[in-house]
Order: sequence, then structure tokens, then C-alpha cells
Amino acid sequence: MIINHRVLRILYENLNWIVLSLLFFIFGIIASLLAFGGGNNLILELTKSQQQLLEQMAEIIFSGSPLTGIFILFLNNFFASLQIMFFGILLGIPTLLSLFANGAILGGVAANLGDGGIAGLSLLVLGILPHGIFEIPAFLSSAAFGLKIGFHLVFPLPQKKRWESLRIIWKEFFTVFPFIVLLLIIAAIIEVLVTPALIQLFFNQVQIY
Repeated sequence: MIINHRVLRILYENLNWIVLSLLFFIFGIIASLLAFGGGNNLILELTKSQQQLLEQMAEIIFSGSPLTGIFILFLNNFFASLQIMFFGILLGIPTLLSLFANGAILGGVAANLGDGGIAGLSLLVLGILPHGIFEIPAFLSSAAFGLKIGFHLVFPLPQKKRWESLRIIWKEFFTVFPFIVLLLIIAAIIEVLVTPALIQLFFNQVQIY
């Protein structure tokens, strides 16, 4: 089974790393929101360029059939999750940067939509929350193991050598990874099939009133 006691136990045992990943992600969101209010050019350019890439990706995903869109979106998130974990071998630095960057992008999107008032905030909730409740935990879980690898390459697990620590953490990650994949599949389905329908329903309601 994808979800079993062993998977839940490993996630619980690594909860501190997941929380740490969440904190860096939130830090990126806050930094981006402050940048939009204070004019920090570096973060503004980062978020704008990444948002343009996201828009291009969205065009590819939604230009074809829904099944193709789901597959493309899933593959993109699948490899991103693997990447953020494996790059942890570089002392966790790329993982930290990726957490911050993704948080900053979300903060940039929130800032842009927030300028639209209630309508903008409604679009933010409808456009991100339904699939985000699955995609973000998957992303943070992968990042958590990336951070753990980076840390224990410097400070091995108790009574373990570095290569033994690496092997143990990789084994933990690949035990949990099917669950992460399941979350990404659900997120991709919701983002392609449900999110556009919710946004369209929102616009229809706005037009009625």
C-alpha cells in the first residue's frame, strides 16, 4: 500500500525537517510580499521571471487535452520533487534556495492578485488552494529529505558513517516517495480539471451580480 504505518512513521520522525522546509517556504512568501511593498528589485525580478515561465507552462498544459495536461504537469512536479531532494547532497543549499524561490513566487502571485481586492484574493484561493493542499505537502516532504541529507553529510547520524547516513536517508525517502507521487497525481488532476471550472464558476457569479 502507498499509505501505511511505515510511511506515516517516517514522515512523523522527519516532522522537524518538514517544518523547517515550511519555514523557509514561508520566509520566501513573506520576503516576496515585502519586496512588492518596498520595491526590492532582486526579488521582484526573480518572481516576475519565474511567473512568466509559469505562464508559458500553463499555456502548454491547458492548450491540449486534459489528459495530456495532467501528464505534463505531473511529470514537471515529479522531476522537481526528485531534484529538490537529490540536490540536497550539495549540503542542502540548492534545496534551501528552491524553497525560498518557490515561496517567493507564490508571494508574488499573491501580491499581484491581492491588488485586485476581494476578487483577486478569491482567485488566489480558487486557483491555488484546491491543488496546493496536495502539491505543497509533497514539495515540502521532498525538500525535507534534501535538507536532512545536506545536514547529515556534515554531521552523520549517531554512530553512523557519512555513506551509511546517506543510504539510510535515501531509503527513507524512497519509502515515502510513492505517497509523494500520489499527492502529485491528485494535485495535477485537480489543477487541470477542477481549478479552471472553479475559476469559471467564479467569473460567472461575478457577471451575474
